[in-house]
Amino acid sequence: MVFTSAAEIFSAMPRRKPVGAVINVGFSLIWETPVLIHRDGFCTRTINGPREALRYLQNEFERHSGQRYWNAVYSCQTALRYRSAPEIARESFISACDNARIDAS
Repeated sequence: MVFTSAAEIFSAMPRRKPVGAVINVGFSLIWETPVLIHRDGFCTRTINGPREALRYLQNEFERHSGQRYWNAVYSCQTALRYRSAPEIARESFISACDNARIDAS
């Protein structure tokens, strides 16, 4: 098929179906008990919920690998989408920190 104008190209493109629902995301979810990150005996960071934990995993971890790391990322993402309990994400985050030898409690 040979097109002679942009309008012909556009009209030949498959049409997308309209989106039927909005994806709810819980950016403001917080844990009952925040996770405290310690370094050299001092609390250097407080992680209050899955959104902050996900950012910490993506930006502060030296290596983005390992089963515990990916479990924590997945748990935080599913909690933010209201598909799992935020406390599961908290436990997974602490486990990933422990595996990376980061003092978190």
